[in-house]
Amino acid sequence: MRHYDFTERLVWSDGFLLEGVARILQDRIPAAERVEKANGTDDRNGTDYWIYRNHSLPPLSVDVKVRSEDYATHGKDDLALETWSVVGEKPGWTRDEKKRTDFILWYWTDTGRFFLVSFPALCEIFSRYWWAWRNTYGAHVQTSGDWQSECVFVPRSVVLEKVNAWSNGNLGPASVSGIEFASGRFE
Repeated sequence: MRHYDFTERLVWSDGFLLEGVARILQDRIPAAERVEKANGTDDRNGTDYWIYRNHSLPPLSVDVKVRSEDYATHGKDDLALETWSVVGEKPGWTRDEKKRTDFILWYWTDTGRFFLVSFPALCEIFSRYWWAWRNTYGAHVQTSGDWQSECVFVPRSVVLEKVNAWSNGNLGPASVSGIEFASGRFE
């Protein structure tokens, strides 16, 4: 189990990336004019940054996940996906359908590598496969003292395969030990 000081991690990630995040998002999002840090209320609803676009287009919401060490350099190219925000009580951000987010951006500080993905696609995929992936890749519990969260480290290639299947309308049911589930939504 990993122990984190939630406030310390939040302060670190809050003050860290604006210039790098802005550059990545402005290079990847058509019509992006500027990127601004979200306020605290928006942050609690799943938005770390807003992408403001020209042509009177509505802004897009981005949630940024910062990892200090890029394990791809050690042969483990994975994404940390939260199964539980509070274990057994509150589903994790990755399967929170009420989250106000358009994109998720992972950024690895030691290599500068990043991965940008549609949140609606990721949420649908993870909501369907989280239980199977938890059983396949194992659960990792983190504690902040008063509560525990849980995540699963899923190979990025597996997530990309499912994003492609979702994009093509070919996302099948999840299965665990040969038992097929129409939905991975287990509470």
